[in-house]
Amino acid sequence: MALQPCKTMSPSTTASEQWWKSAISLHTTILTLRGHLHTLYLFTAADFPTFAIPTLLFAICGALSGPLLTTNPSPSFVSILSRTPSALVVVWTNLLIFNMSNQRSPSSIAEDAINKPNRPLPRGLITPEATRRILLALVPAVLLLGWTFGVWQETLFLFTFQWLYNDLAGCDESFVLRNLLIAVGYGLYSSAAFRVLVGGSHTLTQAGVRWTGIVALVMLITQHICDIKDAAGDRLRGRRSAPIVLGDEMVRWSVSVPIMVCSVLCPWYFGLGWKSYVSVMGIGGVVAGRTMVWRDLASDKLTWKLWAFWTVALFVLPVVASPVVLDGAWTSMSILLCGGDECLSTLNLLAVSGVVGIVEGRRLYGQVGRANDTVPRIVIDAVVS
Repeated sequence: MALQPCKTMSPSTTASEQWWKSAISLHTTILTLRGHLHTLYLFTAADFPTFAIPTLLFAICGALSGPLLTTNPSPSFVSILSRTPSALVVVWTNLLIFNMSNQRSPSSIAEDAINKPNRPLPRGLITPEATRRILLALVPAVLLLGWTFGVWQETLFLFTFQWLYNDLAGCDESFVLRNLLIAVGYGLYSSAAFRVLVGGSHTLTQAGVRWTGIVALVMLITQHICDIKDAAGDRLRGRRSAPIVLGDEMVRWSVSVPIMVCSVLCPWYFGLGWKSYVSVMGIGGVVAGRTMVWRDLASDKLTWKLWAFWTVALFVLPVVASPVVLDGAWTSMSILLCGGDECLSTLNLLAVSGVVGIVEGRRLYGQVGRANDTVPRIVIDAVVS
């Protein structure tokens, strides 16, 4: 049998295979990178909704307050929103350094195996040595980031207090020192985000600095609510947190009473009306009541999240105290989005179209429930007057 000559691959076939190999390689790289980023996020996952987001909201509300807390007489809503990602990056990267440093010790890994088993180190997603090596690169990178955004002072102080808290075991020394270090750190995070959102051409006034200090004080006397849910792991580690030292009953009173006091004093500080008192005290009352009444682990975890929501209610107070500034910022954004005198008409049209669309959708899915299957008559003269 005669041998057949080998078929030579056409240039197009070779190019196609090469393209697929490159695509597969790129896809693998993206998946690997996404996995690494997800592992880094897991270091901060528990604190992201209860710390990073509230801190960002504090800064947004402070920046929107205009001359009440900053040197900007007429803040732009759009400008503040455009700087929000930068502020979030500053907060999150500093939080990442703190959490990686805090979670990499053997005692922390043992504690997290009980309190927070989903963290990357107890799950085996990363080793303590790899965590240390990442920190070697991350610390100077975040310091450079802080210098770029004009908040290198806060960044340096955060590094100092993180060193005191983690490496010198200030968090284990006493619950008073632990709370103090956390409160100072919270103030520094808040100040950094606040200054980024205010922008380089403006700064915080003395009132803005005082408000940041007041928020740090609120953290000092209430944030140990998060230690209640972690008491089992703290006891294993030998940490002298507030629940261990004071006992369960006393620590709950030490959280509930300050929450109610702050719910009164913060609206009073801004000279607000009774509606603000009712709103803040209502949320604070729920948190304080749950702290005293529902004492199982699941309830304590939910109460801690509600406490974070209560802090956001405090952060909104500067905006409530300066409604004219907020109205001006909103008006400028509306004009930018839909243009001049036609803005109100455009918003009316969008609102009416939305209402009609909802009702029509309900009719199509048989949820209106009328025998003759007619759409309810809608009469809307205007949404915005």
